[in-house]
Amino acid sequence: MARKPPARVRAGLARGPRPYHRNLRRVVPGLSAAAQRAVAAFELARDRPGGIAAAAEGWERFVRGRARHEPYANREQPLCPCCEEADLDGRILLEQALRALPLRAARELRSVVGAVDRVYLARVRPDPWARGQDDWWRFL
Repeated sequence: MARKPPARVRAGLARGPRPYHRNLRRVVPGLSAAAQRAVAAFELARDRPGGIAAAAEGWERFVRGRARHEPYANREQPLCPCCEEADLDGRILLEQALRALPLRAARELRSVVGAVDRVYLARVRPDPWARGQDDWWRFL
């Protein structure tokens, strides 16, 4: 009986994912599997896969990367939209997720983000013109 050449046999097999085709799904450290699923559903609806993990990592890098934050040191000069606002985009996305996620998943994400927020609040000098807005991280 004739035998099929190996190339023909391999052509009929399902190909596994190649390393360069992998979807590297990023997860937020410290969240349970159920919370990760809720975050993945949020990302599917409103952002990109891994966006919340990238936002949490970016917010932590922003907070831990500076010794002191002085937002009103030069009040005469307007904020540079390409610098200051870009640093806060991750925190804005995290706040949107905290408000949109189910209660348990939001509580878990809030505990992860809250640790970084406490460091930020310890390093920040409060802005006397801030009036307790929802996006408090902008006006401190």
